[in-house]
Amino acid sequence: MPIRFQKECESGAQLLVWKADETELELLAMLPSSVLTEADLEEIKLAPKRKEFLASRVAIRYLANQLNIIFSGIKKDKHGKPYLVNSSWQMSITHSRDFMAVIMHPTNPVGIDIERPQKKMWKIMSRLYTDQEIEDIDENLERMSIYWSAKEALYKLYGKRGTDFKENLKIHKHSSGLFGEIDMPDYQKSHTVKSQRIEDYILVWVV
Repeated sequence: MPIRFQKECESGAQLLVWKADETELELLAMLPSSVLTEADLEEIKLAPKRKEFLASRVAIRYLANQLNIIFSGIKKDKHGKPYLVNSSWQMSITHSRDFMAVIMHPTNPVGIDIERPQKKMWKIMSRLYTDQEIEDIDENLERMSIYWSAKEALYKLYGKRGTDFKENLKIHKHSSGLFGEIDMPDYQKSHTVKSQRIEDYILVWVV
């Protein structure tokens, strides 16, 4: 398994980034039939999406096994947030092309996102960022990508629909680093934002 990055965070979260070089058949062979059904794959028509789906499951299973978590598969709750079946561990997953990343924590909700910085991100700045965030980004494409992924990760951590990325998910820059604020009627909390460059991509996670 081509692991590109693995880390145990101070918060107790566990991270894994894996680049999927295997074929679809090779990935299928790594997953027991008890955690993957034909119906799961039949819903995914495009071959690249099937590979992403399989690779993410393989990566999750690998990390779960390392943490002595019995892997019984992945399901989604009523909001579409994925969770580990028959486990209290919290998790979040992300993928971009061949890169898969997963973060797990024994008790606390977590979020993760991986993206390659792209200039097209500038086109939607006003829809995603506050004036202060735009000032902090200061035409820096890598910083823009980190803020983008931080909001994606916060959204995954919160895990409910109806979230406005500009109004409800805000990034604050302090001397000690970045913090992400979730401001929803049922949830108001600040989370630490961390990032790591992985080849041409930037990985961001929140805990």
